[in-house]
Amino acid sequence: MMNTEKSKNSEAKCLINGIAADYISIHNRGLHYGDGLFETILCFAQKIYYWELHYQRLKTSADKLAINCPSAQQLLQDIKNILIDVSQPCVIKIILTRGNSQRGYQYDKSASSSRIVMRSAINTAYSSLLSKKLLSGHLFLCEQQVSINQSLAGLKHLNRLENVLARNEWQDTVAKSDRHYIDGVMLNHYSHVIEGSMSNLFAVKNNVLMTPDLSLSGVNGIMRQLILDLADNIGIPAVVENMTLDQFMNAEELFISNSLSGMKSVCCFNNKTFDHTGVTQKLFNEVLDSIENNAEKIA
Repeated sequence: MMNTEKSKNSEAKCLINGIAADYISIHNRGLHYGDGLFETILCFAQKIYYWELHYQRLKTSADKLAINCPSAQQLLQDIKNILIDVSQPCVIKIILTRGNSQRGYQYDKSASSSRIVMRSAINTAYSSLLSKKLLSGHLFLCEQQVSINQSLAGLKHLNRLENVLARNEWQDTVAKSDRHYIDGVMLNHYSHVIEGSMSNLFAVKNNVLMTPDLSLSGVNGIMRQLILDLADNIGIPAVVENMTLDQFMNAEELFISNSLSGMKSVCCFNNKTFDHTGVTQKLFNEVLDSIENNAEKIA
């Protein structure tokens, strides 16, 4: 029985409420309304990275939306079950929805939430954390705006249609040029630089680290917060503020961050070349040093 169970778990790439499956109820509110949250976590050698930061954000966000959040132990057990005999780098994605309901926006406050834990492959060449090298590329300027919504700002909720539209703006451009875009910059209605379609943004000017204020728009990434904390630890002054496109362009260094790649420097944006990476490299070295201290062993 135990051997059979292990075999089933080793083949499972997705667990829904702890059960191996690849389908979900048509009544799920995540499907109908994007009523939920998600986390994407880097995994390698039976370790998941920055777990405590991910879970803290998931729990805090779930509490804010009044969604019942599974315990850390329950989610870790799900992750362990889909990582049996998996040695290659992968991505763990956790999706938490409010669960099932009848038609309509109003939800049953006593309803059980639904959790989805799934894994997928990741190429080492995509991630600076896995390659141990600060990767770089171009940034694209997106036309798609980020919505202004103070009550949802910062949350990694399931309503990601804006990011989908932004990410696909440069799909054809890549095929017709030799530019390697690492992300696209998104502004809000006030023309403030907010975030990338799948990353947070940073600028460096006069050795001061700057990142956009996310109190009205955007996702507060766990790597963004880690970088701000590391900057403080090593004495790099950091400013969180509203940034216009001109201010962003006037920087000496640009880089992006997310939980899968860690950091990537920007070599060109909006026809301007960025040659300096001194502060960026220093922060990336600190991020690399932080990895093992933020690794959760799953085996």
